[in-house]
Amino acid sequence: MHKHLTCECGHMTHADSDEEMVRKAQEHMRAAHGKTITREEVLKMAKEAKH
Repeated sequence: MHKHLTCECGHMTHADSDEEMVRKAQEHMRAAHGKTITREEVLKMAKEAKH
């Protein structure tokens, strides 16, 4: 199941699993914004990609 998440800054994260999505989104938030985001917040914002 492919998911994506678009940050307010426009950065788009793509992942094929919840674990990958959480890892990538948390890395982006930390590196680009100096913020932390919880697993639950990431999964709540992630959308399933339509093919």
